[in-house]
Amino acid sequence: MMRRAWIGCVCAAWGVVAVAQEVAWIDVHTHIQVAAGVLPAGAADGAVDSMNRLGIERSLLMPPPQPDRHIRGFHDLGDLQHAVRAHPGRFALLGGSALNAMLHQTPADAVDDAVKARFRQQALDYVAQGAVGFGEIALLHLSLPLMGATHPYESVPGDHPLLLLLADIAAEQQRPVDLHFDLVPEDMPLPDSLRAQPSNPDRLDANGEAFKRLLAHNPKAVFIWSHVGFEPLLTRHPERVRQLLKTYPNLHMSFRVNRGAPRPAAALDPAGRLKPQWQALIGDFPDRFMLGSDAFYGPGGSERGATEEGLQNLRQLVAQLPPDVARQVARDNAIRLYRLRP
Repeated sequence: MMRRAWIGCVCAAWGVVAVAQEVAWIDVHTHIQVAAGVLPAGAADGAVDSMNRLGIERSLLMPPPQPDRHIRGFHDLGDLQHAVRAHPGRFALLGGSALNAMLHQTPADAVDDAVKARFRQQALDYVAQGAVGFGEIALLHLSLPLMGATHPYESVPGDHPLLLLLADIAAEQQRPVDLHFDLVPEDMPLPDSLRAQPSNPDRLDANGEAFKRLLAHNPKAVFIWSHVGFEPLLTRHPERVRQLLKTYPNLHMSFRVNRGAPRPAAALDPAGRLKPQWQALIGDFPDRFMLGSDAFYGPGGSERGATEEGLQNLRQLVAQLPPDVARQVARDNAIRLYRLRP
């Protein structure tokens, strides 16, 4: 009891470094930042420098979800293998760009046996290359002004035939699927903060029911719904998350907490404290959450997405959990779900 009180005092004072360092953590959602359309030399070194400083034991690298193979900077699992070779034991890889492009380039009514065969073969090629999962796969991916003019808008229904096929492949191969899914609970106008990006539509259609059909399609498929805790629409509030976790045992989530905010869907308050509703939710489902910064690494460390503040906020979140829960969220769940070698 005294230890928990001590941890709470330390966190309230923002002095979380010593506490967080007690738990080495695994970052399950990271990228390499493409510069001028090319993966920069030294990006893996920059990532490891940041990881060493922040107590990150291992990072899961994946290509961002591009809707088209011909977009400048498109890359995939094979282009990230250099990080694994240069730093054994510090990275694991997910593959997904080609699957995501095929998904977004193929209307649902155009999916035939030949398309399914190509999609399946691409997924199996990733497995053969050592992928520990499939991702990042986008259902609804809003274009964010802070991410630049090339940040894509992408949208497909959650029950698209290729997504249902991916669920079956993921179950067969025992590989989780990392999903980017901006939840729209009901039809709504696009928030003013996103109107600077012309690729975003003026209105957003409700997409939750199709997503539920995806989760229910194959209960053996493991889904990691990324970016909980801070996302553009802030619609994933604790009670909604609780109901989904209760209903779908194959659903897991990774926290991204670039900053705190008053809205209930933000896991941290503006002072960096973990909100009581989120504390209770994590405590009730300690085996369903992980940490995924969404950092885009270059030679100098994280150059886009999660800032240094965002990475520190993940440590802050872990430091405010009981030690046994902190270990699960920070490390053990990632090892179990992605079948990583300790």
